[in-house]
Amino acid sequence: MKKYRRIKLGKFQPLLPIIISLVAMLIIFIVAFFATNLVMKIVVGHKNVVEVPNLENVQFDVARKQCRKMKLFVRLEQKVYSDSIPRGYIVSQKPKSGLKTKKNRTIEVAASLGPEMVRIPFLENLTVLQAKLKLQNAGLRLGKETYRYSEDVKKDRIIYSKPMADKLISKKGRVEIIVSMGNFSQEKSNENWIDLLND
Repeated sequence: MKKYRRIKLGKFQPLLPIIISLVAMLIIFIVAFFATNLVMKIVVGHKNVVEVPNLENVQFDVARKQCRKMKLFVRLEQKVYSDSIPRGYIVSQKPKSGLKTKKNRTIEVAASLGPEMVRIPFLENLTVLQAKLKLQNAGLRLGKETYRYSEDVKKDRIIYSKPMADKLISKKGRVEIIVSMGNFSQEKSNENWIDLLND
């Protein structure tokens, strides 16, 4: 078996406790230093984080002021048509509300242009079917049909529309039409009176 030699400390023997204490203090100091830095980073990091606010349905300038107070920026990425959100109000945002983000970050938004507007086509002297097809091609829908006599427009032809032709209306909106029943003659008047008397 091998025999291990005992190291003789000699004159260093009295200094051994001091050396051990210094090494222990150095280790404690290093651990405390890194622990303090880690804690400070966590604390500062939490103070630097904010929750993304809900900007949808908020007027753009109001949203920008709100974010400025939270040390966030707002950038307008695009403008889109919307039937439900008024012009100048925010339709969508990125990142979404409720998420955590660092201060001085930018929120990208899309703002509303309001409903898309189209011009009402001329429907005069068209049949109801022709008018319906023309409205569909323009992105509109046929609304209420009202029938009345006309001396100038043939029977079953459109006299005019409501709103009038060339007016702007929101896309997918309805257009009413006034349809001719033809010329109201004296004979028709007499027939109507006879029908009333018979009833």
